[in-house]
Amino acid sequence: MKSLIGLTLAFAIGFACRAFGIPSPAPPVLVGALLVVAMTSGYLIVDRMMTAPARHAADCGGPSGLPASATTDTMHFDADRVIRFVALLGLCAAYLQGGLVKLTDFSGAVAEAQHFGLPAPALVATATIVTELAASALILTGFHRWLGALWLAAFTLVATFVANRFWEIPLPDRFMVENAFFEHLGLIGGFLLVAWLDFRERFFGAIKVRHAQA
Repeated sequence: MKSLIGLTLAFAIGFACRAFGIPSPAPPVLVGALLVVAMTSGYLIVDRMMTAPARHAADCGGPSGLPASATTDTMHFDADRVIRFVALLGLCAAYLQGGLVKLTDFSGAVAEAQHFGLPAPALVATATIVTELAASALILTGFHRWLGALWLAAFTLVATFVANRFWEIPLPDRFMVENAFFEHLGLIGGFLLVAWLDFRERFFGAIKVRHAQA
């Protein structure tokens, strides 16, 4: 239908140009007109062939030159890595913030250890700073992530029973401390899960490599 309308419109334009003495937009000779028809036909045929779906569309390269399947896998891998890093950063955020604050205000960190009646407060403050920063770095970089996660899990467990002994606080002041106690238990569970997933990935990954080499 579109082709028929185009031919009718072209004939009408040519007829009007000749009848009213208007310069024709196409060659006024038969050979020139046939050349225009040939070029137009070739253009339409190639356009139809190029816009037809490929038989192996999944293997066709995209803007990157890679097959669509490879591009999709790369995007999935990048998204997985970004989401995992953001989740781990959120899990370690309080420890990074606490470690940096204690590092910049070491006297305050010592005073905090003294407040809870801990022996050798300066040593405790130093160990706390190293634990919060170093263990967080292990988790975020992936270098022995399981070790950093277990390290922070053990540290959080000890700190929870030292600083959040809500059963010793009378009502109604105990509610906030009690909430903090169980929130820290949630953090411990998160670190244990991170440690287990990383250990399982390393363990089964090593087994697969050995089987592949065998």
